[in-house]
Amino acid sequence: MRESEGMNKNQGEHRQAQINGALGLFLLFFGVIVLIAMAFTQTLVGRLTNLVAGAILGLIGGAMFYRSRKRR
Repeated sequence: MRESEGMNKNQGEHRQAQINGALGLFLLFFGVIVLIAMAFTQTLVGRLTNLVAGAILGLIGGAMFYRSRKRR
């Protein structure tokens, strides 16, 4: 009985790592899109806003993706 509980826990952690990896990759991709959109913004405030937003999304996504790869 104990072995099956351990297997379920490992499967759950692996599944959670897969979900976090996919979400992290999505956030990283979306952050890159926001950074690219910075080039098409005309005002300085808009460019700075896109820069900060893209950097934050990229950092969060990169951290999630890195941690999920580490846990697998």
